[in-house]
Formats: sequence, C-alpha cells, structure tokens
Amino acid sequence: MEEYIAISKNSKEILNSAHLLQSVQVNALISGEPGVGKKSLAQYIVPKAPVFKAKNLQQDISDGIINLQNCSIIIDKIENITNVDLLTTWINENNIRVIATTLKEDLNVKLAEIFSITIELPPLRDREEDVKALTEKFSKEASDTLDLDRIVPSKLMINISNNAHSLRKSIYFSYLFETIGEDEILMFMENYMFANMQGENSYKDFLYLLEVPLLKAAAKKYKSQVQMAKHLGLNRITLRKKLDIHKDLLNE
Repeated sequence: MEEYIAISKNSKEILNSAHLLQSVQVNALISGEPGVGKKSLAQYIVPKAPVFKAKNLQQDISDGIINLQNCSIIIDKIENITNVDLLTTWINENNIRVIATTLKEDLNVKLAEIFSITIELPPLRDREEDVKALTEKFSKEASDTLDLDRIVPSKLMINISNNAHSLRKSIYFSYLFETIGEDEILMFMENYMFANMQGENSYKDFLYLLEVPLLKAAAKKYKSQVQMAKHLGLNRITLRKKLDIHKDLLNE
C-alpha cells in the first residue's frame, strides 16, 4: 500500500475526512486527475480491502466467479462500469462496501447514487508542500533502487504535469542523467531522429530539440532577455522570434 502524502493544508483536511471514513460504513467516491493519490487514499480508508479494476470486476460478477460478502472493496476507475444495475444488485445482495476512484468529474447518475460521500483530490500544482515531500520520497526511492548517491535537490528535474506519475519519472530521470555524458546524449538524439525522420524538411522539424532546452536553460540562468541574447550570441529580435515560435513548449 502506498502512503498518501498529506503535508499541504488541503491534503490534511482530506486526510481528516478519510480518517472519519475508516469508522463509518458508507460508500465513498474519490475523484481527481491521474497521479493525485486516489488509490493511495482509498487504501488508507480500507487498508486490507482488495482492489479491482472496474472492467475486470464487472466481468467477474457477470461470469459468477467472484465470491465476496460482508466486506469492503476498492474499485479503480469506476466510470468504466457499463452495467450499473449488475453492480448495484451485486453490492446490495452481498453487503459490499465500496470505496471507488474516478477520473471523471460527472459520473453516470446511477453510478453516482451508489455513493454517500465524494472526496475530490486537488492536483499537485495546488499542493506545494506535498510536492516537496513526494520529491524527497521519490529521490530516496530512486537512489536506493538505482544504487546511486543522493542528488542535491537543486539538481533534480521536477515535472508535475501529470502529478505524481510524471514527478516520479522526472526524479528517476534526474538520477539516470547523472550517469550519462555527451556521447550518450548524442546517441539518444540520433536514435530518436532516426526513428522519426520523415518528409523533406527534417532539419527544420528537429531544430526544436536543440532550441527549446537551450532557451529554457538560458531563461533559468539569466535574469533578462538582454542577458539571454548576449550569452546565446543572438540579437534581441532573433531571440524574441525564437521565444515566440516555441512559446507553447517553453510554457510546459
């Protein structure tokens, strides 16, 4: 069972609600984006409950091969249930308590009626303190798994675009990056370009692979566009054009 990190104020409030649910036998729905900790929170509420993917559970009920009574279960991605009547009948006949997760903000009305309480988990971009704690957790995990010395926090690459999923991946990549040099970087780029090269304008198509990270690095290192232009060897008009061309990628 993964730990649900609750350092931020809103996460602490959610954890308090989850603690109350440990002693109240009601069905609860946990919603939120991928990677915000829905399944971890469900397992905090019912630590020993079996976890079922919605589609698999529906098939098992339909085939009559599941034998559970008077217990709690966790249903992952309950929005994938297509036969709601089958599920609700099985829940009622066997006295099953359900803690479910969903990616959808608005569930099928029949599905939503199963639940007495809904907990919405905010994304990591709204949980700054949780990001710090998760970064520390994933950094230790990566160091132990890869058998590498701990990296100082300032050298870690932090990506929370897909919440904990992308954060963990970026932390592991930070550790792997410490072990590679220019030769490996060039090899990775060559292999990527070879696999994706097509058409008659490949030079221009792949130029962003150099320009975007270079512009991002310069923006981090230098305080103004004047300094960026000076150290990149570009005039300010050229720099502004490149920043505009790549603005979508630079804002990610």
